[in-house]
Amino acid sequence: MAVLSDELEAARLRIYALQDGAIRAQTLAFCLRSGLFERLAAGPGTSEELGLAPRVAPTLLAFLASQGLAEQDEQGRFRATPATEQFLVRSSPRFAGGRALLFQGFHEQIGRLGEALASGEPLGDAGQADMFGSFDVDDQRWFAEGMLANAIAGAERLRCDVDFSGFRRLLDVGGSSGGYSLALLEAHPALEATIFDLPAVRPLAEERIAQRELGARCRFVAGSFFDDRLPAGHDVVLLANILHDWETQECRRILARCHEAVEPGGTIVVVEPMLAEDLSGPDHASVSGLTMALLGGENRTQSRIGELLEEAGFEGAWRSPLGEQNSVVTARKPGGRS
Repeated sequence: MAVLSDELEAARLRIYALQDGAIRAQTLAFCLRSGLFERLAAGPGTSEELGLAPRVAPTLLAFLASQGLAEQDEQGRFRATPATEQFLVRSSPRFAGGRALLFQGFHEQIGRLGEALASGEPLGDAGQADMFGSFDVDDQRWFAEGMLANAIAGAERLRCDVDFSGFRRLLDVGGSSGGYSLALLEAHPALEATIFDLPAVRPLAEERIAQRELGARCRFVAGSFFDDRLPAGHDVVLLANILHDWETQECRRILARCHEAVEPGGTIVVVEPMLAEDLSGPDHASVSGLTMALLGGENRTQSRIGELLEEAGFEGAWRSPLGEQNSVVTARKPGGRS
């Protein structure tokens, strides 16, 4: 039998990594919940000092080292890497580990993904509500912290590609704890913002607003974009990671609310993972799209988002990728100053 080329051998190992995905995700969740990354960041330490069971310590540390999440010093002790300190230590402003709760808490449901892919239907009628049903208060906050860091990273890319300097008042629909809004306010001192989200989000949002000392320019309004009218008086509306959570009919309802709320001549900005037009990827958007398939949403192409905006009454859709994770589509409500 002929020896595989380097390219095919690399492909074989990628397939192995796909098959091992559940193991990788569950191990990461264990390390987060057990505080191992905090102990590594406070290290270096031996496996005993890190509190690891002797039988599993070698393979667990080897796994973390192979993923670039731990490194060994000359004395054989392990410590966190810069990536771990930035993204997996909970006190870091860029903490991204909260997402791991989704894949740990829904391990059994994820095992039924094949059913959703075969039928084309989500597993439950509650859609995204199913995702948080088993989370207690601490888990909800942990997940929100992870999503906040995700939003902060997305906002950094967004403000480089979309000019917000000409806007006066931003309405962040489903804005959670303000990851996008607060970053945009800091970049544009003349901008004001309203975060609109469910009442349960208010405490964390107001905590973040106070920490950033932005209370004079940012307020939180509680409500549901399905049941309540959106606050008026804004010339730009942001939908960050919202539409992909919902099926098309729900998206139309959300966009109708946004069209009603934004001032004539105002702009809508949609940011979320979007598929390539030729369906060649990208990796993050395609994988997160599989999660949406399970839970009831859908990752769409940039052109499809543009179509939905035009159906809602917006015009002049403009679109662009935002790095490897997200894309952005903007459009304008007719009217206002020409």
